[in-house]
Amino acid sequence: MGANGSFASGITKTESGRRYKTMFSLGDNIKILEPKRCGESVKLPEESHTPNRIYATFYADGHDVKCIAQYGSDGKKRYEIHTVDHRGLGEHYHVWKDGRPQPDGVYKLTPEMRQLLNKIRDFDKS
Repeated sequence: MGANGSFASGITKTESGRRYKTMFSLGDNIKILEPKRCGESVKLPEESHTPNRIYATFYADGHDVKCIAQYGSDGKKRYEIHTVDHRGLGEHYHVWKDGRPQPDGVYKLTPEMRQLLNKIRDFDKS
């Protein structure tokens, strides 16, 4: 898990090269992350070492999910769900292609995305 290009360059092959730590797991494929350094921004990695992985983060105070990202078989981000309002859409997602967000790719959540968001919101962190 790292910044754009980190996977390809090998930076994230060691634990010291990763900016995030896994706090919780929901099954085998959904990982709840938080930055290793306290106070660092909670921006999800652009790439994953694990194909088809789902990463999520919560707001620092834990009141809600901040964002969720789904990664493809190539390890690159496919979409990212945000819970803060954007252009009056409320909860929404951004489309990613070839490792980059698409400028006009902002949409309402699909039923499957809503189900994923609720699953992560409802998981017991205790």
